[in-house]
Amino acid sequence: MKNILWVGLILSILMISGCEKTEEAAAFGEFSLNVKHEVEGEALKTDALIYTNQAGNRYMITEIQWFISDVQLINKDGEAVGITQNVDENIFYIDTDIEETHTIKSSYPIPSGNYSGIRFTFGLDKEANKSHRFVNPPESFMFWPDYLGGGYHYMKLNGKWINKAGANEPFNFHLGIGQEYYDGEKYGNDLFEFGDRSNYQHCEGYLPPQKLNTVTAFIHNNFSLELPLNFTIEADETTHLDFIMAIEKWFYGYQIYDHDVWGGAIMQQQEAMDVACRNGVDVFSLRPAK
Repeated sequence: MKNILWVGLILSILMISGCEKTEEAAAFGEFSLNVKHEVEGEALKTDALIYTNQAGNRYMITEIQWFISDVQLINKDGEAVGITQNVDENIFYIDTDIEETHTIKSSYPIPSGNYSGIRFTFGLDKEANKSHRFVNPPESFMFWPDYLGGGYHYMKLNGKWINKAGANEPFNFHLGIGQEYYDGEKYGNDLFEFGDRSNYQHCEGYLPPQKLNTVTAFIHNNFSLELPLNFTIEADETTHLDFIMAIEKWFYGYQIYDHDVWGGAIMQQQEAMDVACRNGVDVFSLRPAK
């Protein structure tokens, strides 16, 4: 009789334990961000000269490649739940030409419950943005030359616009680490001398002066945002949200951006990159997946 009681007790404990494990396992779901590139609320059409910015520049977009990092979900208690694509990597590469990069999701289940938005960094922060971090393409093609600060582009937004002369002119709206250049009058600054350009790798389509300019400081232009949207992650289900880049907003907001003023290449123009990144705080938004 005692043996029967002991067996019954053990079975009861195992059943309770099993239920607890089932409940714990069921308390997680999946989460996915669907990246959308839009202009004025419509899906981007590449290689089509159909857009006009607030400066009056008629333009087209050929491709966009960019990084988003440190992606976090904000739960109802204000706590952050990180999104990672492997054990220690919270950096995501997005490319308009590579469909599989248009989805951001975690390699691990996310605790179910109510959430109030997401938090992320556009580009890479100072700690993460190190040269030679990526050894394989396409990420490795995003390198930012060492004489401009090293690391990687935050974004390459490439296209063409109709310039003042009425001609098609390419623009490389590239964002990354900025520079302050020595003007002969600054004192008390560290000077970064890079010497001859032949010692360095250069971005496609860009060739700097033979003797590289002296830099007094590098400016990290990455920025972090929190986008509000109430959503729920259900146990054993996948929650989808649309993550929108409103491309036209890169060119207005803090300041109207004029391609005729800044020209086709801005990697060595910190003032232009600063305007772009300040505009960038209004570029991104969330909505329930369509």
